[in-house]
Amino acid sequence: MWGIIQHSWDGLYGSGVSTVDWNMDGWDDLTFGNSSGGLRTFLNNQGNGFTTIHLPIIQQTESKSIMWLDIDDDGDLDFYYSDAEGRIEIIENIHNTSFINVTYMTNIPQVNIVTEGSSWGDYDNDGDLDLYICRYYENPENMSPEYRNVLMRNDGDFHFTNVTTLSFTDVYTRASFQSVWYDWDRDGFQDLFIINDKQGANTLFHNLQNGQFEDIATQVGLDISMDAMSASLGDFNSDGITDIYISDSGIGENPEGSKLFRGTQSGVYIEESELLGLNLIEFCWGAVWMDIDNDTDQDLFIAEHDPANPYQENFLYENTETSLPLGFNLFSTDVYNTDLLNSHTLASGDFDRNGWVDFVVHNIGNHKARIWMNAGFNDEPANYTQIGLKGQLSNTMGVGSWIEVSAGGITQSKSTHCGENYLGQEGLYEHFGLGETSFVDSLAIKWPSGITDKYYDLDIGNNTEPRRFYTEGYSACPHVPDTVLCGPETITVSATPFWEGAEIVWSYQETAPQQLGINQTQPYEILLSESIEMTLTTPGFYKYTVSHEGTMLCASSFHITNEFTGDFDGDGVIGSTDILVLISDYGCLSNCTIDFNANGSTDINDLLFLLALFGESC
Repeated sequence: MWGIIQHSWDGLYGSGVSTVDWNMDGWDDLTFGNSSGGLRTFLNNQGNGFTTIHLPIIQQTESKSIMWLDIDDDGDLDFYYSDAEGRIEIIENIHNTSFINVTYMTNIPQVNIVTEGSSWGDYDNDGDLDLYICRYYENPENMSPEYRNVLMRNDGDFHFTNVTTLSFTDVYTRASFQSVWYDWDRDGFQDLFIINDKQGANTLFHNLQNGQFEDIATQVGLDISMDAMSASLGDFNSDGITDIYISDSGIGENPEGSKLFRGTQSGVYIEESELLGLNLIEFCWGAVWMDIDNDTDQDLFIAEHDPANPYQENFLYENTETSLPLGFNLFSTDVYNTDLLNSHTLASGDFDRNGWVDFVVHNIGNHKARIWMNAGFNDEPANYTQIGLKGQLSNTMGVGSWIEVSAGGITQSKSTHCGENYLGQEGLYEHFGLGETSFVDSLAIKWPSGITDKYYDLDIGNNTEPRRFYTEGYSACPHVPDTVLCGPETITVSATPFWEGAEIVWSYQETAPQQLGINQTQPYEILLSESIEMTLTTPGFYKYTVSHEGTMLCASSFHITNEFTGDFDGDGVIGSTDILVLISDYGCLSNCTIDFNANGSTDINDLLFLLALFGESC
C-alpha cells in the first residue's frame, strides 16, 4: 500500500524501528535499522505515501537503537544510531533541510563490545536529555569499564560527560538488553529500569536526586533473573500506576515465561502474568502497549522469533479491563490475522490519522517489515485524542512527563519515553482512546520541571483537532477576551498556574502598544507582582505573564474599554459632570478630545449632541 520495502537480511537479534514524526509536520514517519548498507527514513506525505530519505550513515553490522530526539535543545529532532558492535553515531538535524555527523564532538565511547538498546532521559532535570547505553556482556570476573553499561550526561551543544562511575550505575556487568527511564516514585526525578538476559537480575536504579543512583530492584520485586527481552511500560488497569511487561525467550535457565508486573501504591510490583493470561513460554521479543480498539484500556502486541524454529506466530492481545473477567485474550483473526514471521522490534503510530492505532513490525531475513493499518472497529468516527508535548523548562520533547486524560468517567495515564520496549521508539503523540465519548473532562500534564498544566472541557469531537501539541506552562495563561465595561463595572481576571512557585506579573498602559522598532514595544507599567487574580475597572491595555525560575512560560494580553458615548467620568450615566467636561473643552479648534461629529472642533453641535443624551445610562 505504501510502497515501503524494508528488510534486515543478515539480522540476528533485530534492528531498531521508530515511528517518530521527525519533521514535526503532524504525520508519523518511519525509520528502520538494517544490517548493512545505507540507513533510510520514510517521510510521511500527509497520508499520501512516503518519500525515502537517505541518512548519512552506512551500516556495517546489525543496527540497534535508532531514535529521533532534540539532543542540542534547538527545537528540531536530531538522530541517534547504535549498532551491535558498539558503534555510536550522532547526526545533527539542521532545520529539517540537511544532516551533519557530529559524533566526533560528543565524547561518547566507541568500543567493540556487543551493544543492545539505548534510552534517553533527563536524570538531572537540567532540561536536556541524557543517554544510557546497554552493553551485552556477562562476566562477574571481568569488570573493566568498557564492558559495563554507560551513562552519558548531556552538557549541551552535543557535548557529553561519562558519569557512569560517579552515578554508581557501573556496579554490574550484565547482558543488558534494554533500558527505559521513568519516574518510579513520582518524586520528579527519572529512575532507570534495565532488563538483563541470562543470569543477571533485572535492575531498577532509583534516582537519589544528587546525581547518584541506588539499585532497589530487590526491595520492589523486580530483581528476577530471566531471558528478559522487552521492557514495556504501561498502565494496563487504569489505576494511575506504571505497570511493566517483560517478554522472555522461554529457553533460559529459568524458563518461566513472560512476566507482567503490576505496580502498586507502595512502589512494590506484583507479578500477575499467569493470573491475567500473559505467561507466554515462547521465544518472545519486542512488545508494545496500545489501545487498538479505542475502548480506553491498553492492549498488547508481542513479537516472536525462535532462531531454532523460525516462522513463529506474533500475538495481539485484547485487554478486557472494561469487561469481565479481567485479563487478556487474543484478538480474533478478523482483527489480526496469523502472520508467521521472524519478528523482533515494533512501534505504534497513526500513519493515516484516522484515529485508530496502526503499528509496524520489523523482521529479519527474507521477511519484509509489516505495517498493520487499523481500519477501525466500527463505522463511526473514532473517539480519541493524541497528545504531543513541547517543553520550555523541561526538555523540548517533554520526555519523562506524566499525562492523565479523564473522559466518560475513566482516567487514563501514560508516561513518555525515548527508547523503550526492545529497540523501539514510539511516536511523538500519545494516543488515548475515549470509548463512547468525544468529550475530555480534564487533561493534566505533569512535566519533569515540576510544572503542571491542566485543561478542562475539551470537546475533541466538535470539529476540533484531536492531534495537538501542548506547550509547557501554557494553561497558566487562559485567553482573556477584550471587554467593554459600563460605568463602575469591574472585571476579575485570573492566571491559572497549577504548580507552586509561579511568578506572575501584571502590567498596564493607557493607550495601544506602539511599535518602536524590531522586537520592541512601548513598555507596560508594572501593576502588581505575584497576585494570581486582579479586579480591574480602568480602561486600557493589560497583560499578565507567568514565569517559573526566571523563565517566562506564557502571557495573555487584553483590552478593557468604556464605550458608552459621552460618559466621560465613567459612572455609567450621562450627567452634569459630563456636560462640564465638554464645556471645559468647548472652543477647541484642532486635536480636540471631544468631537462627536468629527468636524475637527468642539462646538455647539457637540454640546447639543451631549444634551440630547442627558440622563441616559448603560
